[in-house]
Parts: sequence; C-alpha cells; structure tokens
Amino acid sequence: MARMENSEVASVFSEMADLLHIRGGDPHRIRSFRRTARILDNLPESVAVMVRFGTFGKWPGIGPGSVRRVKEILKTGTCDDHRKLRQELPDGLRDMLEVKGLGASTIRLIWNNLKVGSLAELEYAARNGTLLKLPRIGERTAARILKGIEDHRQRIGKIPYVRARRTGMSIVETLSELPAVDQIALGGSIRRGKANIGDLDILVAADEPEVVAQRFLTMPFAEEILARGTGRCSIRLASRQQVDLRILPPENWGAGLHYFTGSALHNIAIRVRGLKLAGIKISDKGIFVRNTENRLDPGRTEEEIFAAVGLPWIPPELRENTGEIEAAAQGKMPNLVTRDHLRGDLHMHTVASDGKGTVVEMIDASLALGHEYIAITDHTQNLSIANGLDEARLAAQIRHIREVEDSVGRIRVAAGTEVDILQDGTLDIELGLLQQLDWVVASVHSHFQMSGAEMTDRLVRAMETGVVDCIGHPTNRRLGHRKPSELDLERLLKTARRLGVAMEVNGNPGRMDLSDKHCRRAREMGVPLVISTDAHSPKHLRYQEFGLITARRGWVEPRNVLNTSPWSEIADRRRDRLRNKNWAIPGAPVRRDPGNSLPVHSDRPPASADHYPSLDEEEEEPASAAQPQQDVDLEAMLDAELDEDLRQRIDDFLRNGGDDVLQMALERRGENAMKVAFELLWGATD
Repeated sequence: MARMENSEVASVFSEMADLLHIRGGDPHRIRSFRRTARILDNLPESVAVMVRFGTFGKWPGIGPGSVRRVKEILKTGTCDDHRKLRQELPDGLRDMLEVKGLGASTIRLIWNNLKVGSLAELEYAARNGTLLKLPRIGERTAARILKGIEDHRQRIGKIPYVRARRTGMSIVETLSELPAVDQIALGGSIRRGKANIGDLDILVAADEPEVVAQRFLTMPFAEEILARGTGRCSIRLASRQQVDLRILPPENWGAGLHYFTGSALHNIAIRVRGLKLAGIKISDKGIFVRNTENRLDPGRTEEEIFAAVGLPWIPPELRENTGEIEAAAQGKMPNLVTRDHLRGDLHMHTVASDGKGTVVEMIDASLALGHEYIAITDHTQNLSIANGLDEARLAAQIRHIREVEDSVGRIRVAAGTEVDILQDGTLDIELGLLQQLDWVVASVHSHFQMSGAEMTDRLVRAMETGVVDCIGHPTNRRLGHRKPSELDLERLLKTARRLGVAMEVNGNPGRMDLSDKHCRRAREMGVPLVISTDAHSPKHLRYQEFGLITARRGWVEPRNVLNTSPWSEIADRRRDRLRNKNWAIPGAPVRRDPGNSLPVHSDRPPASADHYPSLDEEEEEPASAAQPQQDVDLEAMLDAELDEDLRQRIDDFLRNGGDDVLQMALERRGENAMKVAFELLWGATD
C-alpha cells in the first residue's frame, strides 16, 4: 500500500471519534481519538517517516495505543477499532456526518431516538415533521438539515457525466482563449468517463500561470474562491460543484495529465511498479531517481510515463487498477470498442409515441452519422404516459416502417418496439404480434421498488417468452435520481446467454445503463451487448457516445457488441430463436391488417415523460402538453379522500421513488412532488 498522507490517517481517527460518540462510547477515548487526529494534522513531517524512525511515539500526547493504530492504518488503511465501529453502525451514519452543520451529537440524538440511519431516512423525517419531536430540533434546524443534505448531494458526485462535462468544457473553452495556454484538458473522473462526477479537474500547461489563474478566478460562474495559487486554484460554482485548476509547466504536461487523470489506485500501482522495476519515482513533475531530486525526464507525454515503467499507453477509461496494468504488461490489453466499430442504433423513438422525430427524420439523422441500419422501437401501451402503442397501432407502424424503408432504400430500417415488462414479467403486447417484428427491446418502466430477486425473476420471465432480443436499460438507474435495481446479475446474465438475449448499454446520459462493472461481467460471461441511444429526437442519436464510454470502462471490445455486426447476423440470431419456439419468421406479412383508416400516430401529443430525462434544455417538453387519461384519473383521486391503496402508493413513492405517473400528478399540484405527497398523507408541515 502506498504511503498515506497525514490528513488521511487523521481522518480515520476523526471518524472513529464520531462513530464512538454516536454509539455512546467512553468520553475519554473519544477525546483521545480527536486529540490524535489534531496532532496528525499538524505534524511537521510525514507520520510514516516518524513511525519508521520511532519518533512518533515520543510526540507529546501520543501514547502506545495511538502508535499501534497508526501503524495498522499505514499498513492497511484502517485498524481494528475502526473496522469494529463501522460494522456496529449503519453505513448511512457516515454519510450523515458529511452533511454540513450536522455533527456527531445531533446524529446520536436522531439515531438513538428514531433509528434514522441514512440520508434518505433523515430527509424523510425532516420533511414529515418527525425530527421536530426531538429536543433541540425546531423548524429552523430541520430546514438547515434539509439544505445540508441537498448541498451534500451536490458535492458527493451526483452530477451526471454529461452535465459535469458540459460545465467543464465551457471553462476549457474560456481558458483556451488565453494566448498563455499551451495545452488544456479535462482530467480526473471526467477523463476516465465515470457516470457520476464530483469535483471537476481542469489541467493547463502554461508558461504564465499567474495569467491563467487570474482568468479562472474571475470567471462569472465562480461563486466562491476556495484556493488561490500559481499552481492550483479552486472555485465553487453556483451549482455547489467544486472546480480545481492545475497549472503545469509545458514540459511536465504528460506527467501531470497522467497524475491528475488518476485514478489514485492506478497511480499508486504505477509508482510501485516504477520503484520495483527501475528504481524510479513517478510523480506529476516527471520521472526521478528513487529517493532523490534527480529528474531523469520531465514527462512531456503520457506515453513517456508509461514507457518508463515498461508499459504501452493505457486508455484513461481503464485506469482504475482493476487489472489494466497486468494486462498491459502481458500484452493483453483489450481492443476497446470505438464509434467507428458501431454499424447501427437499435433503440430509438418517434412521434408515434413520445419522440420528436418522424421515422423519416430519424432515418436522415442516422444516415448523416453513417449508420447502416436502425431499429424504430416506440413504447407500447402500458406506458400510457409516453403515448405507448397498442396492438392495432403497433401493427400499423410495422407496415409504415416497411413502406418508408422501401422508399428510402439506403439503410435497413428494422420494425421494432420497446415493449413494457409488466410487474409479473409478462409483456404488454401479445406475443403473436411481437414475433412479427424485426427487433424487440424489453424494458421495465414501473414498480422499481421490487426486491432484487423479484426484479430478476421479472426480467427472466420476459426473456423466456422467446420474442425478446435485448433487455433495455437493465438496472433502471437514473443518475442522481434513482439507484439501480439490486439484480442477481449472475442469474440474469446466465439466462441471457442461454436464451441468446443481449443486454443494452443505454447511452441516454441520464442512464448510462448497464454500468461499467456490469458491462465487464457481461463480457466475461459471453453475453452480447448492444450500445444504443434510446433517442427521442434526431439530436439524441449522438448519445451513442455515452454508451461507448461506459462500455469502454467495462473493457468491451467490438466482438462483444452486437451492433458492430452486419444486420444479417443480428437477423439470423432472431430467426434462430424464433425457430426454436416454432414461430413465424420476422419479415413475413403482418398478420393483423390495420386498414388504411387506422393512423400510425395518435392524435394525442406525448406527455413530458419522466422516464426519459432530457438533458438538453432546448428540447424540454412544453408544460402545456396534454396528459394521458391515466394521469387525469389519478388527479381526480388525489382531489378526493385518499383510499388505503392510494395512501400506500404515495407512501411507497416517498420511500422508494420510481412512480413516474404519480410524480407527475403530484407536480401538477405543486412544484415539489415530495412536499405535496407529505401534505397529502400528514397535512401541511410548514
């Protein structure tokens, strides 16, 4: 394990003091932990060096117990007392300790009296008035707690990749205008392509760092200056996101870019490899002889840094110390999938349901991107909030798509659908019609609160129908809004492999689902992936980029992705599955003739569906869009006296979220759906 900084060791002692205080431990021991943390933070040299030379134990206020714990922490990152305290208390209490203005004493009061052990439970108790029953907590304190929770969520990385990158690129563009800037790039977790981003890291190579720093600190969106210097500056934006600027000498660009891209564990492993193999030290300032200031190379490029430790360049998406260094050393690096490998997009929506482009418009945009084929996959009837198609409209659309394909002639346009998986795992369109399609995506859009076992059963039943080609956004996560379903991934992937069903890597920037870890497991198990956009307008077809980032983080190669293959191979897979079910082959005449009088498109405009979180402000649905009858009925029920079923549904929404229809109905009664829900169940809390 690489040497820990004094502040990192101190943070372990601070956490032990806080957790012991919450548990109600010995006050003398609590004070001892806090004292040790303060001493560690203020030591004039590295505690690791002091321990090695035996001087730490001689420092005033440090006893044998502290020395023992520090040695263990330096070796393992934790100690016996720390592990024990973490095991005895819920993980969520540590999250609560991160909330500004919420100390260990208040958390102890809340935990001991209410057994509230997570941020979600704390927010629930603050909003419904439960906290007000406790001594020393009034309405002002409850309001401060809610504000602290919101600020904490902004700080801890609940910002989706696309929004963080958009902010970062606007800063990059501003600074790029300076003549003093030689090179500039986003670093950190953005460069590595993580789905959720905390602090933004921006790297600049410049000979005049003062000029760059001054421009950065005076940008209009800098709400607060956190740090100021010639090498590093930090600001906080109005969104509460922190932005760190690192200004490097041009000669150190490669070394700094590698170091500040991370991850920390990857950097540590590279440093250890350098020390062991070549006796060199790798840092953001270059390549040095071990334990000296003798610099061998400033590190102008990242390739030079990797070459110094005997490795080829490693793509940023892989730099998590999860085997990439070993693979590079053995010449077994994956040939990561790129945009050029993708031949088509197999998940998109049109005006027939809740999209904003016609079939022709989606075709034109796809041709401009160089696609060889696409699948039109509008929603089905159960998702009435998205204007889903019933059997009659879907049959009409099959005919419409094939007519348009014949008229365009330059691209394969598959007649498909995104069929809804109901709570019991059945599909909301009759199987006989689904088997006549060219491509079927099956997805969950409701009842997200099911247990992991129940949700896995639900997806397995859907796959076992034999008509499903791909499971859409399999874990149902909404970045910053909804946690992924706790699926039995092994069982799900084994079933998918047995039945020849692909898993989607949904490029919707609000989803990026499957996750990178799940992509890697699917790759290892031989389950094909499909990188799709879930596009709801022609502009959204560029979202394949976000699916690609996720897939690349999962070590995915072109051979693991179904839509890197010609359409004929995809069609053959479906034919084989349908033959095994003794069903007709897609492409045959549609059994149901809708007649010329039946329109493909509904007269009703699509709702502003929460299941698809738009990230482009210019593409937000108009507030005046007509809503499905399902919502109108629900609004009437909310206006009347609540029956027990509706009360339970509202309570489930408050606890778990995921009820898009209810959320929209609540938001039409007030801006804050949570607040409206609380008032319906318990009366106004103001």
